[in-house]
Amino acid sequence: MGERSGEDGLLAQAEIAPLTGLAESLGIDRNEWIGIATQPLPETLRLTMNHYDMEWTREQLLEMGAKKITWSVGNEAYQLPFARGQAPRDGTRELLALLHDTGRVTRQEAASMLPILVLDPQQDELLLDLCAAPGSKATHAAERMGPSGVVVANEPISGRVNMLASNRGRLSLHNVMITQHDGRHVGRIPKPGFDAIVADVPCTGSATSRKNKDVWWSWSPKGGRTMFQLQVDIASRGAQLLRPGGTMVYSTCSIDPVENEAVIAELVRKCPWMEVVEIDESNVEGLVWHQGLTSWVPLDEYGKVPEQPQDVPFFDERYMPPTEQELLAALPKTRRLYPMDNNTGGFYVALLRHREDATPEGIAKTFIDKLAKRREESGWESRLLDKPGTNRHTVHAAEETEAAIVMEQCQLADAGFSWWKRGKRMAVAPKLVHDRIWAQETPNKRGDRWPGGTFHPLQVLHVGLPAFVSKNGNWRARQESIPLLYSQL
Repeated sequence: MGERSGEDGLLAQAEIAPLTGLAESLGIDRNEWIGIATQPLPETLRLTMNHYDMEWTREQLLEMGAKKITWSVGNEAYQLPFARGQAPRDGTRELLALLHDTGRVTRQEAASMLPILVLDPQQDELLLDLCAAPGSKATHAAERMGPSGVVVANEPISGRVNMLASNRGRLSLHNVMITQHDGRHVGRIPKPGFDAIVADVPCTGSATSRKNKDVWWSWSPKGGRTMFQLQVDIASRGAQLLRPGGTMVYSTCSIDPVENEAVIAELVRKCPWMEVVEIDESNVEGLVWHQGLTSWVPLDEYGKVPEQPQDVPFFDERYMPPTEQELLAALPKTRRLYPMDNNTGGFYVALLRHREDATPEGIAKTFIDKLAKRREESGWESRLLDKPGTNRHTVHAAEETEAAIVMEQCQLADAGFSWWKRGKRMAVAPKLVHDRIWAQETPNKRGDRWPGGTFHPLQVLHVGLPAFVSKNGNWRARQESIPLLYSQL
């Protein structure tokens, strides 16, 4: 293995790395790949569109030499004239950090903006982000959907949940709920289910060599094969929670077909109510990318094509290209992004829809009770269950009188929020949280129902933006809520 220090060591490792073998197997020119994939990414970011001094922020970016990313349609994104994390120490670095920390911009890789641009979530929709931390995609969706839509940002790892909450507060977003579940087992919401879902699943990061040099040494073809089942299971849970007519975006920062096209093929086999749909190119007008693959070969541990695919470690027939004509026609509708296409990282994205004709009941598949008829014949009746127990950390709807006191003390007009209490904090969120999740009954797997007035079975940690805190009986606005409250004046 090559030495990890210095550019020469990196280039030497790139020459022999299995990652270069993967690129070559996909038809990418070896020299072009090494030339771009070993270079650092440019610094890129999104401008916060609803911030009160957006025009001033834009001027600061332009003075830094920022150029607009023209293919990022529907929001303003910029590429800066220096490498990621390498802003000049002439005041630029400090100003850029200040703009990010105060919520005026969000630093984000250009390629990772694609899932939300492709999904194109709308106002009044309920969106689930299955693997949301650190929050760049969840906050992108929340900003794009506006104050009437809601993002349920899920993250299983406690430390990363804190990152989500921090990014929500940094941007003063009141339309984000934060839940904590394994992405394979996210709890239900009431019928009909989610309108849109983001499945940006864990992956090997084979397309991240420009920001993470270690992948030149650490990436191995067997990595994708060991991730495959987890990726299928997370995407399948999303498919089960999606209402008919709803859309789901699947994405990875990998170029390995085993983590991408093979997963989509297995997802459609496992969830036949899902169909791959064409991506609206007008949402990314001018972006250079490629159709999904219908032919590939799992590689050996040296990044070489084996004599027989079955010779590779952890082989499974599902890692191979599909033979079904339906899938062979569907996979080219997905898209691949390579580093040399637009001077970005690599990426993969697929857009899927829950076919309405596949579920005439009009509800997410998770609600379809296959034993309902048998239960009815046996005389079984659905029970309304007791509300689960609560503690001082449980989020619950605030009383109208409590909300009125806060508005009076803080001299606020009624902005149409729903109000939520957790300990000494009062949060605000869109009405949609109350009307579509909190106030409705939720069926469980046995056909019984959890009552309204609880988020169960969702494990909800945060609802909306914790805008106020009580001290000695008086309510005051919290710092992170100021941009939101300012916009309501």
